[in-house]
Amino acid sequence: MKHTKVCIACATLLAATFATGAMAQANDDANEKPFSLFGDALESATGIVASGYLQVGYSSNNTSTHDQATAGHTNFPVAGAADEGLQLNALTIALEKPITTNILPRITPTPGPVPWEFSWGFRTELLYGRNGLPAQMLGFDSPWAANATPAGVVPGSTRQNYIAMPQAFLQAYFPVGLGVAAMVGRFGSGVGHDIPPEWRPGPNVFYTKTYTMVSQPDQVYGGLLSANLMRNEYGFLAGELGIVKGRQNLTDNNTSNSTIGALRWRSTDMNTWVDYSFMTGNEQNDPAVNNVQMPISRIISANGQNREHHSLSVGFKPADAWQANVEFVYGKQSGDGKPGTIDVLTFNPAAGNFFAGGEYSGVVAQAVYAASDKLSYGARYENFKDTKGVALFPVTAVPSEFNALTLGLTYKISKSAILRPEIRYDWQTGNNGINAFGGGTADKQTTLSTDLVIYF
Repeated sequence: MKHTKVCIACATLLAATFATGAMAQANDDANEKPFSLFGDALESATGIVASGYLQVGYSSNNTSTHDQATAGHTNFPVAGAADEGLQLNALTIALEKPITTNILPRITPTPGPVPWEFSWGFRTELLYGRNGLPAQMLGFDSPWAANATPAGVVPGSTRQNYIAMPQAFLQAYFPVGLGVAAMVGRFGSGVGHDIPPEWRPGPNVFYTKTYTMVSQPDQVYGGLLSANLMRNEYGFLAGELGIVKGRQNLTDNNTSNSTIGALRWRSTDMNTWVDYSFMTGNEQNDPAVNNVQMPISRIISANGQNREHHSLSVGFKPADAWQANVEFVYGKQSGDGKPGTIDVLTFNPAAGNFFAGGEYSGVVAQAVYAASDKLSYGARYENFKDTKGVALFPVTAVPSEFNALTLGLTYKISKSAILRPEIRYDWQTGNNGINAFGGGTADKQTTLSTDLVIYF
């Protein structure tokens, strides 16, 4: 019955989207630009581009009870479509002054000649909706009054919408060597295949997110330097290195900085790419300091406890209509096991189980087939091992091996609107009877979801 309801909702969203996109479709046929927030006037006068998107979703699973489904986060540990029923994922507005560059920080080196002029710009975003909760940064937008949660209520457990400023950074290009770019401020770390927060949902054919993406660092505050290292018949190679204030922290509780970095290679035809990226640094809470990093870190210790995350992502296009990607991740939260080093969720004073660390690893494989300019199909499989329960909080703290198979499609209604229905099946292994789905009642879950994204 629940899945019948979500199918009806999908059909309703589809019908509404066709109506919304009718005028934009005429523009497509005329080869015109999609609707923009201020037209071309702002960009022509200042070089600043104003854009945004509205993302609305609907989801349902086969494990939650009716009463549970009315609350928030009942799809957890499935992320992306956190709630069941109708949800406002995001209403995002962005202002950007792009730079003239041959290297896009956190993304890719680009083909073409080396620009020989200095260029500077910026980007700032404002987001309202359910995605505003994971997009918050401690010490930045998390203390805003609109984000306050009533005492005794777990953040996100209701359907409260939140406000966040996911990115606010300055960027510049320097005509040095083969091309160098720099950015400073608050930005997505770029560590991993997916780069949250999404600038423009839709290039990804899937609405829901991977466990791998949940485990990787999200926003950071600091600086990043990106440089082209090679540009010849063997391809394009770029290197990146940055110093940041830990995971989603404006001021890190333990006062030690973290390091992010990457190597990004592209073939000369840009059809094959390899990315290695990482982040490492202490992520524990110092008990002598008040600004505790929950829920980013559950570890409390007077000693440094390093957390590292590594990603190797390989992508290629075996044919014009096909695109495939495989990502391997490995991570570790260190713990010295000494008295005073504790995991606040698992510590038992009587047992004296001081935190001794934990590792996690995962692999994600996906393939996307573009059937036409408007329709793409995708399949994704993931295996994520987190037997110590250190990688996926606050989505889940259950020690387990998680598996997921997702089938989805993207239908481009117009240049200004897309629809992404999907079906996803998740199951646990090696969980010792501790269930993560349906509020702890099930070790497997089928989730039906769809979202509508309108760009402006």
